[in-house]
Amino acid sequence: MGLFDSWFKKKVEANGKGKDGSMDLVDVSANLKLPKVIAGYWPEIEKMKLDAVSIDTSAQEKLSINQSKFGDFPILPIGFKYPQDTNGKPMTLLAQINFSEMPALEGYPRSGYLQFYISAFDDVYGLDFDNPQNQENFRVLFFEEDEVTNYQTDFSFLNELEDAENLSPIPKSYALKFSVKKEFIGMGDFRCENGPISSESLEANHPTYADDLTEFLFDHFSATGHKFGGYAYFTQQDPRIDQEQFKDYILLLQIDTDDDIMWGDCGVANFFIHPDDLQRKDFSKVMYNWDCC
Repeated sequence: MGLFDSWFKKKVEANGKGKDGSMDLVDVSANLKLPKVIAGYWPEIEKMKLDAVSIDTSAQEKLSINQSKFGDFPILPIGFKYPQDTNGKPMTLLAQINFSEMPALEGYPRSGYLQFYISAFDDVYGLDFDNPQNQENFRVLFFEEDEVTNYQTDFSFLNELEDAENLSPIPKSYALKFSVKKEFIGMGDFRCENGPISSESLEANHPTYADDLTEFLFDHFSATGHKFGGYAYFTQQDPRIDQEQFKDYILLLQIDTDDDIMWGDCGVANFFIHPDDLQRKDFSKVMYNWDCC
């Protein structure tokens, strides 16, 4: 039993709950424990498994033009116009993913470069609250490897972005390292809100333990962090809830707040895409969202 698990057991028993063993943690699979009262839901939870690629960052000043990164300069074909916002200002590169460096993730490209830009002169980071697919002040671009055999090298025109540095959530350049992981529950993701361990279901079916169960699940199955795929994390509400046009959209990329990166007041940014568009490598209808506490 881990330190948190021991604390959790003592906490619920101190509240007069779990003395019948209902809140004891039991193994449901290798390296995974659930409170006994909801362990019976494991077959349903297991079916909700999603593969994801976790992203770890390390600050670096000198990055190659073609590597995966947060911040820095993108790889762009010669003659391709650098993305600009509605005021004609150059956008800032939020992220570049070289898929040949990333572990294979079903449905995602195996090669090519995916880039995410946002307006650095916009205090809402390029988000259109009325139309989160409006790419006027954010942009998602994709280039096949053979499209950037010859690429731009002069980005001196981006010096003016220094005036907007305080408006970018990415304060410097970061190299990226990838690792595969599996996610079974994403508390807050609308796909879990209809399942057996949603806050509403727990309140209805296990009112005595609902608060402690919810706390346990958020602590153990939070969908936080930088990543591709898997469940999405929000500080507010999943914007796909009750929006029919986005009900099939999956998480493309999530960039979270960490020790250096900051979205507003400890927020998180998500980019969503329809699986069919992802298969076609069509990123023109990506849905962008960020929220904060």
